[in-house]
Amino acid sequence: MKASVRVILSGILLLGSMFYSVHPGVWGADATDFAGKTFVVMVASNPGGGTDTTGRAIARYWGKYLPGNPEVIVRNKPLQTAAANYFQRKTRPNGLTVGVFAGGGSLSPVARKASSVRYDPLSWEYVGSIERGPSVQFIRKDAKARLTDPKAKPVAVGSAGPGYRPSDAMAVYGAEYGNWNIKMVHGYPSSRDVYLAYERGEVDMFGSGTTRIIKRFLKGDATALAVHEKRADFPDLQTLEELLGDKLPTGMARKAYRIWSGPSAVDKYFVVPAKTPEATVKVLRQSFDKVLADPEFQKYAKKVLGKGYRALTGPETKQLVKDSLVVPDDVQAFNKKLRAKHGLPVSN
Repeated sequence: MKASVRVILSGILLLGSMFYSVHPGVWGADATDFAGKTFVVMVASNPGGGTDTTGRAIARYWGKYLPGNPEVIVRNKPLQTAAANYFQRKTRPNGLTVGVFAGGGSLSPVARKASSVRYDPLSWEYVGSIERGPSVQFIRKDAKARLTDPKAKPVAVGSAGPGYRPSDAMAVYGAEYGNWNIKMVHGYPSSRDVYLAYERGEVDMFGSGTTRIIKRFLKGDATALAVHEKRADFPDLQTLEELLGDKLPTGMARKAYRIWSGPSAVDKYFVVPAKTPEATVKVLRQSFDKVLADPEFQKYAKKVLGKGYRALTGPETKQLVKDSLVVPDDVQAFNKKLRAKHGLPVSN
């Protein structure tokens, strides 16, 4: 090789090395210093729902604790499954994009082996999660009497996505074992769309676990009907199982109900893609923990997420995810039959 060519190649390599040191994110390298970069919190929902509220609450303070204090922006990617597919295929493992997903909307399709799933949540690295509290089922006050009157117009129950959230399980099992007079109205893209449908009079009943949303509708014409599990801010509200009383199913039906509503144990979780460098994952987890310990965040979170919210570490969250994805075949078949009976999708 001629000396002049060697000089040119050496110069190119030197320039490349200098560019890489200044702009490592361009090449997909890990980000442990975020100075001058844009940090994206990708929320898998439309604005206004519980996933969005939780993601924005963390994003509001996250830049303060990331090395280099980058600009933090929130980008909404509607529909849990579609957003998870996109996250799996398109997101670079450089720590500059964190996905925020809902357990019920993103894990249930995986557990039931839905054909639309093109992602593997067990391959992701878990930063942490927020558990806002069990889902509260609301009903319009003037529709409550129709709930137990088989001759009346059915109570319309709003359901987001494919209908695998705890509130969907409450409605279906209430109808099956409590003789609730309901009609499931599914396919709304997000929780926010269900809230709008309620305000338009399209549905009479829905569920949410976000305190700000709960308080908003209780100030209007809604009343709390039941809660998935006991929560501190509604100590007198009965769980569905308490409400059913002696009609409460046993055996397979009881097990199937608890597994269907089980992904709520993984509420809103924060992840980065597979192959994100260990050092980057460590930085993200540490900064996430610092946000949670921030007194300003805690004050804000109690206002929008509720006093009963709790945080889980990345490893704790991943273990819960693993547990939620193990669904016995007989339980799958039982819930599939119930879903078909009540007009919910069984294979999407």
